[in-house]
Amino acid sequence: MTDPGAWATPGSGTPPADRPAPPAPDPVDDEPELETEIPLRPLGVSEILDGAVTYIRRNPRATLGMSAVMTTVIEVVVTLAQYFLIGSQARTEITPGTIEKSVGWAFVIAAGSLLLTAYVVLLLSGMLAPVMARTLLGRPTSLSHAWRVVRPCLGRLFGAATAVVAAVFLALAIPLTPMIAAVAGDAPVGVQAVTWILGVPVALVAMVTAYIWFAFAAPILVMERRGVIASLRRSAEMVRGRWWRTFGVLFLALLITVLAEFVVIPAPFNVVVEIVAGVHPSPAGGLLIGLLALSAVGRIVAGTLVNPFNAGVIAIVYADRRMRREAFDLELQMRPPEDPLAAWLPGPLTAAGSGPQPKVRRPPTPWTAPMPPPPPPPGWPR
Repeated sequence: MTDPGAWATPGSGTPPADRPAPPAPDPVDDEPELETEIPLRPLGVSEILDGAVTYIRRNPRATLGMSAVMTTVIEVVVTLAQYFLIGSQARTEITPGTIEKSVGWAFVIAAGSLLLTAYVVLLLSGMLAPVMARTLLGRPTSLSHAWRVVRPCLGRLFGAATAVVAAVFLALAIPLTPMIAAVAGDAPVGVQAVTWILGVPVALVAMVTAYIWFAFAAPILVMERRGVIASLRRSAEMVRGRWWRTFGVLFLALLITVLAEFVVIPAPFNVVVEIVAGVHPSPAGGLLIGLLALSAVGRIVAGTLVNPFNAGVIAIVYADRRMRREAFDLELQMRPPEDPLAAWLPGPLTAAGSGPQPKVRRPPTPWTAPMPPPPPPPGWPR
């Protein structure tokens, strides 16, 4: 009796029982592929901005989920600070609509909110870099999968984001030191004015310059699995020679972010707050808490939608720099990777292209006498 699982070519009859069975088919990958809307080549400015929207639309749970968690934590802290630091003033001194217009603690809270938002964008640029990388190669990413990738390097990611913020603040503080010293030492008004006029522009330029140099540290740390210092150094090396283009793309993304996060999306919530503030000029207790909570909800919705876009622009510009600097897109096209994330690890060419090239001494070429010209054809004059 023959083995029912045996196989044979057509027309050859029943194979003997000792014939080996055919090899089992390879397991089919249950991970569906996406249509690659982001071109796998060096990208233009419009393609970078469109790609930042595409990876959010393709992976809404992973991108918006992480952004919602981090944005909610920040806005809860900001709302509590508003209530405890300027809430009593809003109840007794000025109308509730002037919570955002206060000069004292409100200015400090607004500056702290901007700082925390920038910190979250840096963190998200690293956390969502695997999502961008897989979308670029046509692979979907769930929230749990993205978290599994980021979790082993979460501590170093916080360290890299903190180092970038510290470098930006150091670049801002050094030019402002003479101005602070002049004000603290009660220097003449003319000296204070000169330090102000010279210090503020230099401080702003230094702050922006430092941010652009180290903006890619977070995605580099996650995708290339480097340390904090190595990621900062690698980011500066990738920006070198393309500083102005990097600045232009990130600045354009920042303008879009500010317009959407602080003007367009929170507008309906702010209108409701202003209407209630006009009806109840001096709210207290539950009404004040409700107004602050409504304003916080508006900021949470805006930050959840906008922060992944800004972080995605940073991650996609990082990918674009690797394509332009290391021909990374050609490497992926010639050898499609089995693991979309392992393909982003630096190889020998990446390591060689990310730093100064060693000087190789070539051996001298021995001199040889030139060959005599060939004789002319027969019959030609010599």
